[in-house]
Amino acid sequence: MSEHPVTSTPVTTGARRLLDGAGIATIAVRGSKNRSDVLVSAGHRWIGDGRIVVTGTPAPWSGLMVAPGESVEVVVMIDEFAPIVEAKVHVASLYGFGVAREARQGEGWIVEIEIQLGDVDIKRLGHTGTVDARLLDAVPVDPLAGDTAGLADEIRARFGGELSTVAGSGDPATPPFVLGVDADGLHLITALGVDADVVHVPFEDRAGTVGDVFREMGRYIARVS
Repeated sequence: MSEHPVTSTPVTTGARRLLDGAGIATIAVRGSKNRSDVLVSAGHRWIGDGRIVVTGTPAPWSGLMVAPGESVEVVVMIDEFAPIVEAKVHVASLYGFGVAREARQGEGWIVEIEIQLGDVDIKRLGHTGTVDARLLDAVPVDPLAGDTAGLADEIRARFGGELSTVAGSGDPATPPFVLGVDADGLHLITALGVDADVVHVPFEDRAGTVGDVFREMGRYIARVS
């Protein structure tokens, strides 16, 4: 498997992963009635060149009405949820003005808004940084985003004893929590609470499938044992 051409970091891969739609989005829109309204059942997707499209239905009490081409004020909060609730990672808060691409009547109003992003502040896995969203086209899509939760559980079950040594606990009976898995590696949290450390376990080759992850884990354990 060939290496990907872009050097990824937890910040850049986290930004691309979340903006691609792997995170859970909460979206507020201020439309022509000059009031804030939350979009429920909201989703978002990356369309390139620093732009995302958010789509959702205004809350039942909302009076929000927007027309295609109308400029609207938008606040988007995107979170990535780790497999354990205690390790929820807040990744991005985006604020700006977007353009309503479509507002159609279906099962209620469906509002679709395109947002041009600039710098995005990212906090992920113990790393903090600012990313220019317009450069994220060069960051590879994470093909494992939809499988992270199940993979985390399986890796802890299969490799828990070895990972306890990697994380520095040395106790196979209490392996570290697997905070997340992505195509470039996995992230361990050594404990819950104020003394927790995040450990990044890199893969030699970028993983594109679940099978690749287990192969890379086997290789990594062989190197450190």
